[in-house]
This record gives sequence, C-alpha cells and structure tokens, in this order.
Amino acid sequence: MKFWDAFGKTGEERSFLLKLDLFLLVYIVLSYLIKTLDSTNLANAYVSGMQEDLDLYSNQYNLFTTFFSIGYFLGSVPFQILINRMRPSLVIPTIELVWSGVTMVTAACKTAEHIYGVRLVMGFLEAAIFPTFSHIVGSWYCPEELGKRYSLFYMAQPLANMFSGYIQAGLYTSMEGVGGLRGWRWLFIIDGVISVPIALYGYFALPDYPTACTARYLNQREIDIANLRMSRAGRKPPVKITIKSFFKGWGSWRPWIFVPLYNLDLLTFYFTYFNLWLEALGTYTTQQINLIPTGGYAVALVSGYVFGSLSDYFQTRWPFWAFIVLLKFIGSTILAVWNVGFHVKMFGFMIGYVGYAGFPLMLTWAAESFQDDAQSRGVMVGFGNTVNMVFSFWWGLVVWPAVEAPTYKVGYRLISPMCALELTFIGIFFFMLKRERRLRGMVLNEYGLVVETAELESRIEEGDAKSLESAAAEARELAEAKKGEFVTVMAEKV
Repeated sequence: MKFWDAFGKTGEERSFLLKLDLFLLVYIVLSYLIKTLDSTNLANAYVSGMQEDLDLYSNQYNLFTTFFSIGYFLGSVPFQILINRMRPSLVIPTIELVWSGVTMVTAACKTAEHIYGVRLVMGFLEAAIFPTFSHIVGSWYCPEELGKRYSLFYMAQPLANMFSGYIQAGLYTSMEGVGGLRGWRWLFIIDGVISVPIALYGYFALPDYPTACTARYLNQREIDIANLRMSRAGRKPPVKITIKSFFKGWGSWRPWIFVPLYNLDLLTFYFTYFNLWLEALGTYTTQQINLIPTGGYAVALVSGYVFGSLSDYFQTRWPFWAFIVLLKFIGSTILAVWNVGFHVKMFGFMIGYVGYAGFPLMLTWAAESFQDDAQSRGVMVGFGNTVNMVFSFWWGLVVWPAVEAPTYKVGYRLISPMCALELTFIGIFFFMLKRERRLRGMVLNEYGLVVETAELESRIEEGDAKSLESAAAEARELAEAKKGEFVTVMAEKV
C-alpha cells in the first residue's frame, strides 16, 4: 500500500492528479478547516473569558449552537438549489468572503443576543459549503483515491480543533488586552482575516465538475481524462434538480437508510464536551484545558489517514466504518458508567476521537453506492445535514445541557445504544445494496462498483482509452483477487 496513490499512475494521469490535489483538495481542506476553527473557537472562547465578559448563564452557550443550526437549516434548501443552477466556483468563494466579515463581527459582540444573531447568519452561509465540497470531491476522484481524499477533507475538523487549542492558548497570554480587547475576541478577528485569502483562492482553485470544468489550471486533455475516469467508474455527471426528480428520489429506499445513518454518526460524537470535564476538575489552567484535547485530535488525524487508506487499498468501506463505530460504543459506555478511574475516563474520551475517521468512510460509501443516481449523490449529504440541523435545535439543550456539565444525566447514557443502532443501520444498508444489485441484475466493474450490465458491456466494446487486451487482463486479475466476485463478466465478454 503506497503512501499516496498517485505514485502508481501513468505520467499523464499522475500530473493530472497532482494538479487536482494541489488546487481542489488543498482549497477545500483550508476552507473547511477555517470553518471548523470558528466553531471550535467558540468553545475555547467560552472557557477563556467569554462567559464572564458576556455574563452568560444557564444554557446560553447551547443556544449559540441552536441559532447556528437554525441558520443552517434555513440555508440548506435555497443553497442546494442555487449551487445546482450556478457555478460553485463563483458561489462558494463569494459566500466565504461574506462569512469572513461576519466572523470578525463576533469580536464586537457585547451580549448573548448579539452572538445569537451572528451565529444565525453564519449557519445560513455555511449551509452551502460542506454538501457542495462533498459532491465535488466525489465527482473528480476514482474509488482507489476517494476514501483517502474524503478523509483528508474531513480531517480538517480535528486539525482545526488542534490549531484552535494552541491558538487560543497563545492568544490568551500574548494578545490579552492588546488594543483594549480580550484574547478571545482576537481569536475571531484572526479567524476572519485568515479566511479572506482562502476565499479569494477559491475563485481559481474550485474546478466545478468534470462535465462543466472552468479551472484554468487544467487543460482540455486533462478534462477529457477526468471525464473518462468517471465514465470508467460508472459515476453519472451532475443533473439539474426538478420538483419531479426530487420527489422521485424519495420513493427509493436510499434516503430512508442513508439519512438516519448520517445523523446517527454525527450525533454520536460525544467527545465535544471533553474540555468542560477538564475545566470541572479544577486542577488545570486555562491553557492546559485548551491544549489537552489536542491529543485526541491527533488520534483523529492518524486514524483518518489510516482507515481512509486501508479502505482505498481493500476497495471496501463498511467493515472499517463498523469497527470505528464499535470503538465509539466502547468509549461512550465507559463514560456512561462515569464512576471509573481518571485514566479509564480519559481513555473513554480519547477513543471517541477515532469516530472522526468513520464519517468520511460513510461519505465515500454513499458516493459509490449512489453513483448511478447523480441527483441522490448530489443532494443526499444536503438532506443529511438539514435533518442534523433540526436535531441541533434541541439536541444540545436536552441531551447536553451546560448546567449538567460534565456528568450529564442523559448524554453519555444515550450514545451507547445509538452506536448500537448505527451498527444495525450499517448492516441494513449493506443488505439493501446487495438486494438492489441482485434485483436489477447489476454487476461490478473493474473498480468493484455496481453498474448496469449493458453499461459495462458497452464500455468494453468501445474500448475506452485502453486496449481490449488490457481491459481483459485487468478484469481477470481483479476477478481472481476478489475471489471471482468482481467483473468476471467483463473478462468473458472480451
């Protein structure tokens, strides 16, 4: 297994992937990192002076998340429609520029009500970001590349959390009182300033989709390669969303399994309240409270790369995802018991950070499972996010109320059965995919992805960009490697 999959490609394809990684992948990682940094900064600011400065009490901290979720919910559908009809390379960077200004406004907030308004607007703007990035990544990379890229994209979250801890610890000591502002206020100013050049870079780096590419760093030959790669993988290009197609999509089993899975995975991220437990111990300084959780985010980064790479190498997603959910179940069960030793409890928190690696595996599995339905591939993540925001309206207030920190009467006790339910849904999703394949008479292509038999035969007859002999050899090799399950139809046809 190579450290980076591009090393094994032909020179032409390797050059294409290098450009895609340096521009598209780097841009979305930086963009998502700065968005996550803002959310993490809010938690760090709360324990670094914001609570006292704004005279926060009871569940006002939870309401910050609630108003953000309301804004996200309000923006989900409008932005899904807008992105579907306009170039993402224009819409997303423009949204980010506005977002940068709103972020800096946080530093001027004097009351909790001011924060409510800012978080509402920021949630509305961010509703466009993650679903669009997820769809674009899935439209450019092949199966042996996708898991690793999704993991790197999503690992911007723990990376941002690590940065935030160190940044807040540094600002608390070096920027405290500079210009008459508290250190936590400088945190949001710096966050907004950093975001501006990233947004400007997006106008150049975001390539839209292979079938409508506007990137100036890709030539026509490379765009042709991109479309050929997606054709080989069986991935359909993006389509316009209509009212008829929207309701038709909900007639399938797919959203009814995927959306609950999506939300079960996100709602079982129980380690978010790690710093509140550390604060309640009363033995750590403010700097230590900000820095200790960075160890967990380091665990998330390593596990994200390892599991993403393994899933690409073995061309399967669900077993690794299921194992990660099992680890979350163990960690949350430890915290549900609560009355355990300090080191056991620390282990319970730390093992939960591996959960970060599961979400990108889910996105990869969904992108590959829905590749025959361009609309589902494009909007399922948006639907999942929208439902998640509905939960966020009340989830923190009911399950994780700040006044119950750090023990929580419901929180940790609820996560364990939810992890068990998530494992059940993974099994259901796997069963339904196998059943659909059998009923539709579908086969696996050379990537191990399900396609229509007629589509695979047509591509073999046309020869694509490689010889039939090469296609046959590849098919036979993969069929043997996968114990006869993969693409034997392809080999026999040739």
